Amino acid sequence: MIDPILDNTLLWLEKLVAFDTRNGTGDEIACLDFLKLALEQHSPDEIILDKVNRSRGKPKSGYVMARWGEPKVLLNVHIDTVPSGEGWISDPLKLIRETDRVIGLGTSDIKGAAACILSAIERVSPKDVAVLFSGDEEHGSEVMPEIIKRGHYGGANTAIVCEPTNCEVGRRHRGMLAVTAEFTGRGGHSSLSDVTERPLLQAARLAAAFGDYGDEYIDFGQAPYKGLCLNIGDIENDGAYNVIPTRSKLWSSMRPPPGDNVKSRETDLLQIIAKLTPEAITDTIVAFEPFETRDINAFQPIFTDTPIVDLPYWTEAAMLSEAGLNVVVYGPGDVEQAHKPNEFVSHAHLMMASQLYQKAVSGDYL
Repeated sequence: MIDPILDNTLLWLEKLVAFDTRNGTGDEIACLDFLKLALEQHSPDEIILDKVNRSRGKPKSGYVMARWGEPKVLLNVHIDTVPSGEGWISDPLKLIRETDRVIGLGTSDIKGAAACILSAIERVSPKDVAVLFSGDEEHGSEVMPEIIKRGHYGGANTAIVCEPTNCEVGRRHRGMLAVTAEFTGRGGHSSLSDVTERPLLQAARLAAAFGDYGDEYIDFGQAPYKGLCLNIGDIENDGAYNVIPTRSKLWSSMRPPPGDNVKSRETDLLQIIAKLTPEAITDTIVAFEPFETRDINAFQPIFTDTPIVDLPYWTEAAMLSEAGLNVVVYGPGDVEQAHKPNEFVSHAHLMMASQLYQKAVSGDYL
C-alpha cells in the first residue's frame, strides 16, 4: 500500500507535469495561475502573481509568491523545464508511475520539489514562511532579477532554492558566463577564399584563442572547482567544403569557480575579441556570479544532519545571495537525470523532501 504522503505528492506532481512549461515555447503563466489557486486554499497573508517580459522572442513568464506571517525562510522552485527533445519512450507531459520512481518531464528538475511543497502545506498550517514559484530559470533567468527588484520574496532573510541535490544541502557552485561572436561576409565559391571574407575561419581562430585562455587557468581555484570550464559549444555557419559561409556564429561558455568574478572574465573575453577579431558582433547571453552560502550553520535547525555538498551546476541561489539572503540549495532528484529523456525522480527522494519542506513551512524548527 502506498504511503499517503507519497500518494498526495504524486497527485500534485501528475498535475504539474501535465503543464507544458518547456522554456521558450511552453505556457508558464498557465502553470502559475494553477499554483496561485493552490496556494490560496491555505489562506496566505499575502499572495502576488505577476508577469515578466522576456527577451529573444520568448513569451511572457512570471512568478507567484505566497507569504504567511513574517517569513524566516523562503522556499523557491522554478516551474519551467528544458525542451523534451528526442528519446522519450512516453509522452513527457504524462506522469508514468513505476514501482519506486515516476517518469516525466521536470520530475527531477524540479517539479518534484513543487509537488512536495504543495503536499506539505496540506498537512500543516504554514507559519512565518514564504513560497515562491518562478519561471524562466532554464534559459536566461530573467524572472528572478525582477522578483528581487520588486521585493517580492516575502521579506525572508534566508532561502532554500530547490534543485535536484539528491536531498543533500548544496552550499556553493560555479558561476556561468555565455558569450557569442558573429561574423559575416559576402560568401561565395571556395576558389575565391583568398580574396573573400572568411567568417568561419575568423570564428575558429577566436575559438582557439578562447581555448588558450581557458588552458592558462586550468589549475586556477580550489578543488573541487579548479579551472574555468571554458567550453566552445558550437560554431554555426551556412557554408560547405566548397562554399565560403556568409555567416558564422561562435557560442562559448565559462563557469568560473566560487570566489571568482564573472564580470572580470567577461571583460577578458571581450578584450580577446577586440584584439583578434574586432569586426565580430558580440552578445553576452548570461553573466551569473558563483554562489556560496553565507552561513551554513544557520540552516542546521531545518536540515540537522543532512549531508552538505558542493554542486556542479549553476542555480538562482546565486541571485538571491547577491540580494543579501543567506541561501542553500536542496531538493529531490539527481542532476544526472535532469535534462535527459525519460527523466525520473525516486519515491524515496519525494518522501524525504516532502517531510523536510513540511518542517520548513510549519515553523517547528524556530
